[in-house]
Amino acid sequence: MRVKAWWAVVGVGLVGCGGVEPETVGEPRLSEAPVQAQACAPGVAVKVKDVIAPGTPLPPPWRPSPYGLSVFQGTLYFATDVVGGQSTLWKSDGTTAGTVPVKEFPDEGTTGYRALSGFTAVGSQLFFSVGDAVLGRELWVTDGTAAGTRPVVDLTPGPASTQFAGPAQVGGALGFFRIVPVAPSGSRLELWRSDGTAAGTVRTVDLGTQSSLVGNVMLAGGQRLFFLQDAVNGTRLWRSDGTAAGTSVIKALDAGEPLLSDVRATTGGIVFALRDGGDTEIWKSDGTAAGTVRLETFGHVSSLLGVLGSHVYVSYVSYGTTEDRLRLARVSLSGGGKTTVTTLPNPFAGQPGAQPYLQVATTAGSKLYLSVAIGSPGPAPRLVELWVTDGTAAGTLRLSTGLSTSDENWSPLFNTGSGTLLFGSRSPNDGQEPWVTDGTVANTGRVADIGPEGGSSPQSFTRLGDRIFFVANGGPPGNALWAMPASVTCPALAPEAR
Repeated sequence: MRVKAWWAVVGVGLVGCGGVEPETVGEPRLSEAPVQAQACAPGVAVKVKDVIAPGTPLPPPWRPSPYGLSVFQGTLYFATDVVGGQSTLWKSDGTTAGTVPVKEFPDEGTTGYRALSGFTAVGSQLFFSVGDAVLGRELWVTDGTAAGTRPVVDLTPGPASTQFAGPAQVGGALGFFRIVPVAPSGSRLELWRSDGTAAGTVRTVDLGTQSSLVGNVMLAGGQRLFFLQDAVNGTRLWRSDGTAAGTSVIKALDAGEPLLSDVRATTGGIVFALRDGGDTEIWKSDGTAAGTVRLETFGHVSSLLGVLGSHVYVSYVSYGTTEDRLRLARVSLSGGGKTTVTTLPNPFAGQPGAQPYLQVATTAGSKLYLSVAIGSPGPAPRLVELWVTDGTAAGTLRLSTGLSTSDENWSPLFNTGSGTLLFGSRSPNDGQEPWVTDGTVANTGRVADIGPEGGSSPQSFTRLGDRIFFVANGGPPGNALWAMPASVTCPALAPEAR
């Protein structure tokens, strides 16, 4: 069995045939912000705690710590790694004194990392996996105490590790996929469930040695929706309620193995995109065969953006016509009716490598936000902009041109749940810092100037109650846990500062 990545990679590519949609509705707006002396006043974002002691050997920049911010029973949990294989599981009530270690995983004296991952809350237990020299990487559980943090079961006995995918709460238990090596070079895909005990961790379905798990595993209507591919059966959508009897094929989607480029949750189900050659098919599913339908086909390699109201939105790049520019289009969720909404400008069109591409897209409130990069001859983009749209050309607006141009770390886009979006951006006088927007230029501003030099590189935004926690670097000893109100709003900086 070929094991494919179960996360989606968003991108764009060359235009295929049949790519002419109905006419563009209009052009986006490029208005500038009103002049403001500053963004949010100091103190809106506060440091909760430095969780890595001064002088501790830090992990490299591509392994930031703390990480894995997760909410469990009204408390924030996260992990830290340091050089040598020492890791710590933490919990926080949002105060300095209440941010404390739950369990320390001792230094293994290696150059590797234990890397706690897959945090999934199920009832009164928080599941995760962690690497161990004796057990390998296996399933663990915690109740929030040191004594209650323990391995569940050594599924792959000895120091060999178990390969997990797609953990989620299903039917009051933890459901997950296990990928088991099969000699000489294959593997078998299995569906498991666990109640947090060795006896209660059981295989529910053997999915065989042919199928590959592709795309995101989604929850909809109390069941898991997932995609399997193989050369014999093609591409199929499955569902599972965590039991053998409740696991079955919903529908065969394609006789081949097209790229499942993206999967998004929507009210009552999911939407997803299948790329086959130069075409992209947009689908929706409510978890039933009758409710799984192809909405439209684009004659382009297109990226799924998300759903607003009664439409699903996509982006694609038109190459070789007039100029390299990213187009936004929509399709009715009732089927058909594809329309190009607008075309975003590209100030570098015609220059070497200056093709636009989508990095990230998400919804917040009643708007859709997307970070759009303009390529360069090297691996890093020359410019990354934040755009917002309400689904119309008049309501499509550029909000920032200061998103990260790193080829390794993109600026995060986070829906606060309060009708606003948090993102990472910079101005000429600082590096990457947390910014917030409600989709208007007047209320797109910097939340805090945290980093003394080069910015704080905010990441891992996580909401708990009326606060949002995140990780940022405010200077030595390095990354720390920070917090801000979930309802934070800030006025815009001056136009030249954006």
